[in-house]
Amino acid sequence: MLKFVFIPILLLNLYCEEINLGIRSDSLYLSYHDLPKKIFVNQIFPVTIKIIVTEEVYKNLSYNFENTEGIIPISSDIPERQEGIYIYKTFYFKALTQNIRLPDITVYLLKDNYSPLIKDILPGKSIKAIKLNPPKDFCNVLANSLEMKNFQAIQYDKDQNLIVINIEANLSNLEDFHLDFAVKEGIEEIYQNFPLTSITYFAIVPSYLKNFKFSFFNLSKNKFEHISREIEVKDETVSTQSDIRPSESSHKTIKIIIFLSISTFFLIIALFKKSFFYLFIAFIFGGYGAYLSIPLKTVCVKENSKVSLLPTKNSTVFFITDYNFKTKRLNHTNGYTKIELPNGKIGWVKDEDLCEN
Repeated sequence: MLKFVFIPILLLNLYCEEINLGIRSDSLYLSYHDLPKKIFVNQIFPVTIKIIVTEEVYKNLSYNFENTEGIIPISSDIPERQEGIYIYKTFYFKALTQNIRLPDITVYLLKDNYSPLIKDILPGKSIKAIKLNPPKDFCNVLANSLEMKNFQAIQYDKDQNLIVINIEANLSNLEDFHLDFAVKEGIEEIYQNFPLTSITYFAIVPSYLKNFKFSFFNLSKNKFEHISREIEVKDETVSTQSDIRPSESSHKTIKIIIFLSISTFFLIIALFKKSFFYLFIAFIFGGYGAYLSIPLKTVCVKENSKVSLLPTKNSTVFFITDYNFKTKRLNHTNGYTKIELPNGKIGWVKDEDLCEN
């Protein structure tokens, strides 16, 4: 007897729940408006749905995803676009595998910020993603566009160079950037302002490598594009004295002699011709020669200090000191001091890791 009483009560509860949600199939219509014709593994791709609302009184829309496979949502913050009676909403997903399934998308009409008034479900679709057959220098990135900026090459040690670059891409999986030829690599910082993404990437590469080359897949052109930059190791001993090394001291001395000699030459001409113009040139060369001759400040580095590749909060730590030692301060910026380690490698330590001389 209890069984027969329980079933009507359950049906009544379901009916009341439906009444509370205000579910009416004739008030909300969902359909796919735009699906990509093909999707590649690791691609960020859009899905646009079309919504028709016949309910006159509602505040906004809310969305929920269920039953996905092989994808992750990237952005659903793109605002709706309305054209006449149609509302268009675009979502972005990242394809992780070849076998993917778009989610069942539940759309709610809200009478306030929290209370659902009406809902409907758009069933998901199964799609087969394409796996690329990339060239050897592929960096694992698919993008509508990609640009390499602020390229810098610095001597890391006698056998390797440190490459630091800023890369910006549109609608990309830039977080997957990877190069096989790098001895060590990493992403120091990543900034996202969807659909734009930019990263600060570092790579330690052999010093015999003369060109920094990689390819990415251009989604707009549907082909691989190659990017190349000549590696010119920056000589910072002239401009900022930020990477002076013992092996470079003789080069520095030659530069000082050259600048002071030029200064003396123009000074003699200025005295003979009594020309303030030549005196000014002599002053410029002499002043720069004097600047180069200024000795670097010595600092003390504490035991157990973390030495990073770059002066940033999340930079890769490649060395931890096991004793206090003194070294030259090569540069300073934003609470970080650039130093040379006893093994000849260059890195950055926090100012708090410096000790009294």
